[in-house]
Amino acid sequence: MTWPDAYPQRSTKLCTLCQNDHDAIALEAKKTKAAELERQLAEYVRKQSTRTVDYSAVPDNQVVLLLALDRAVTPRLTNGGFRPGDCRGLAPRYVDDFMMQLREAGLVLDDPSKASLGTYYWEGDEIWVLRDQVVYRLAPDVASRRADEVIRNLSDRVYTDADGLFNLWLDYAVADVMRYLDVQCELYNHDLSEQELAEIKSTMRAALHTYSVSQLWSVAWKVVRDAASLANREYYNRPKAAATIPGKIRRNLEKVQRESIELKTWSRPEQHPAGTLGMVLGEILGVDEDTPGHRVSSLVAWLTGQACSPSVEAALDEPIRELMTLALSHDVGSSVMLRFAELIRAGHDVGFAIEEIGEALRS
Repeated sequence: MTWPDAYPQRSTKLCTLCQNDHDAIALEAKKTKAAELERQLAEYVRKQSTRTVDYSAVPDNQVVLLLALDRAVTPRLTNGGFRPGDCRGLAPRYVDDFMMQLREAGLVLDDPSKASLGTYYWEGDEIWVLRDQVVYRLAPDVASRRADEVIRNLSDRVYTDADGLFNLWLDYAVADVMRYLDVQCELYNHDLSEQELAEIKSTMRAALHTYSVSQLWSVAWKVVRDAASLANREYYNRPKAAATIPGKIRRNLEKVQRESIELKTWSRPEQHPAGTLGMVLGEILGVDEDTPGHRVSSLVAWLTGQACSPSVEAALDEPIRELMTLALSHDVGSSVMLRFAELIRAGHDVGFAIEEIGEALRS
């Protein structure tokens, strides 16, 4: 059988008239969606404008975050709006997490009316947003005070929430430690997985109850270099060496605690600023990267009045009575009082000092 050199095929191209109809329908659909997007955003802006905040009832930790944010984006927090990129100076790491706390609390609102064109768009049947282009602003005050007046008033806050402030310090301190770890890992080409980073973050947070940020920098420095050395050994490679870092950090800290080793402190690198949150916490609590976690806890307790609260005093009655009985039975009253004063000067709270001395007397 002989096939012809050419044969008719079905055209996949629309004729000019059909193409024009198709384009007109698509354009109309696009206009309809644009109008619907504008309508929904206008409604969203209207609802946002009716939301107000009683700033006198805002928790202590969120107050500190707002004061730090004000410094990071001045004057945009109280005068206009700001974008996520403007907040980079808030903390050394996890800036999005800190901002999420403020957004979820309704203290910071997004303002579509000030966002650039294309920030909000349709994807399928949903409105999507380019998060880096969102414009935020401080939520209006329930008493209709101006934003700068709200911030000035928050600066005079009398703090009472010890747990909230200490946990905020822990959040910040973890960010400070993890930023240093990131830099060291990048220096030696160690690529850690999200799971490994989460494990390290958890270990460091627990250690910060006792040690300072700068002490944990020294731990990170040592462990990362050990891993870099391990990567050059036979049968090892860089991914395998990097995978040992979480375990090495944990074992190093366990050894330090078990053998009562005094950790060295590292100086803050010039390219690693504290962030405005660190500055505000430092002014309120009198702490910095060299302040051990147990000392921070004591300072927070004194600041908030928890160190001398009736419940704390009641909880200490029995341990104090037991310690005094032990001291007298061993005829070491003077030594116990001197050791107690030494521990308090070192920044430990009363409960820790009593427990530490009591264990020494019993051993």
